Amino acid sequence: MKRIRKRNDFTGFSCSIVVVKTFKIMRFSIKQINIVCLIIAAGILLSCEPTPENEIVSSELDLSFQSELTAINDLKWDDPKTAIEKADQLIERAEAVDGKYVSGKAKYYKAFIYDDINRDVSQAYYYYNEALKDLQHTDSSSAKMSVLNNLGLLYQFYGQFDAAFNSFEKALELAPDLSIEDLSDVYYNYGVALKLRGDNDSFYAAEEAFTKSLELAREIDYHGQIADVNNIIGLMYKDIKDYDMARIAYKNNIRSYRNDDDMRDYVGRAYHGIGVTYMDEENLEEAVRAFEQALVHKTISSSIFVTKYDLGTVLMRSGHQKEAIEIWKEALKEKHDKSNFEHVQVYANLSKVLAENGQYQEALDYSLAFNESVNQIVKEEKTYSAKNDKVLFEDVIKDYDEFNTPQPFYANIKIMLGLFLLLIPIIYLLTALYYRSKLSKKVSQTVSQIQNEFQHIKVD
Repeated sequence: MKRIRKRNDFTGFSCSIVVVKTFKIMRFSIKQINIVCLIIAAGILLSCEPTPENEIVSSELDLSFQSELTAINDLKWDDPKTAIEKADQLIERAEAVDGKYVSGKAKYYKAFIYDDINRDVSQAYYYYNEALKDLQHTDSSSAKMSVLNNLGLLYQFYGQFDAAFNSFEKALELAPDLSIEDLSDVYYNYGVALKLRGDNDSFYAAEEAFTKSLELAREIDYHGQIADVNNIIGLMYKDIKDYDMARIAYKNNIRSYRNDDDMRDYVGRAYHGIGVTYMDEENLEEAVRAFEQALVHKTISSSIFVTKYDLGTVLMRSGHQKEAIEIWKEALKEKHDKSNFEHVQVYANLSKVLAENGQYQEALDYSLAFNESVNQIVKEEKTYSAKNDKVLFEDVIKDYDEFNTPQPFYANIKIMLGLFLLLIPIIYLLTALYYRSKLSKKVSQTVSQIQNEFQHIKVD
């Protein structure tokens, strides 16, 4: 009986060995399947990765693409419609060869046209963001900075200051790869946005941004930027009624560029700024002197109009009606914007003063001109009110985000297939470990039983 039982136990042990060997043979073939699955999964998942940042398709360097970009840029002001058409054609060709830089730059030019020329905020916002998507796959920091800078200005114009700050800060993150000139420009625009928000914290942050812009501009003798920063710092201090600090900033420009013919307009603007500070302080005599010095230096007609208008206002407040009338009439000979309500106020002022002096016909002519301009402004406001409405711009942002929200990873079929193939070897490994553990335990029990049986066998 014991021999038979021993034989049965040996039979079980032999079966266990067969199972182990069979398992090893099966494991070898399954191992090969797992390796294939891993290779395929890795290939699929890697194909879902974005293009490396510095990878630029060779065709993008084609001179025809570059010349077309230049042509679109040159054409945008003279013929924006044709520029958009050419941009669309170039985008289609560039996307066909995965030309991220070219398509991104062309979309940026389209956005600029819609923004600065056509005043179509929805299209501008859309193409700025689409340009940014393409340019993120390139190493062109300057192009990305341009998009982020203009997008920040668009947010700023519609009062979306937090979004504007975010755009400018992203642009500043590119600092190591930006030119000093570009970096100075971004700090300047960032400061302007902070200034426009108007609270105390923003004032000091704006002052810091302008100071940084000024330091960078001085490094490369960027005179236009230096003058712009000094003038806006003067305006910023004037707004908080720190007139002494404002005049110091303006005088920095006058002292630096008084004898530079190329900087005459900047000097003229500085004198104008000083005149405004004196006008706010009711020091009308000094204001007149400053405005007169501004007119000596200014050469741009639209800027001369503003100074003559303010000079006329000061003369009127000083009781010099005749001189005020003459200077306002001279102002109207300069280039001015009849769609700007502040500019057309000069017609209303002339009409009022002339009527008070009994010059009714002339007063009526200016009154009619004023009414015509106002009607035109109202008409334009009705036409473009939607484009200039802050609430609508929030809707534009919302609509873009809704239609361009990235799909969840599981919505990508390639990713799901890759993950599924990746799970096969993982599941196999876990299963193999489980059954190996069970088999090891079974073999251990069988050997233990055999050892026990051998202890009870009596040798004849």
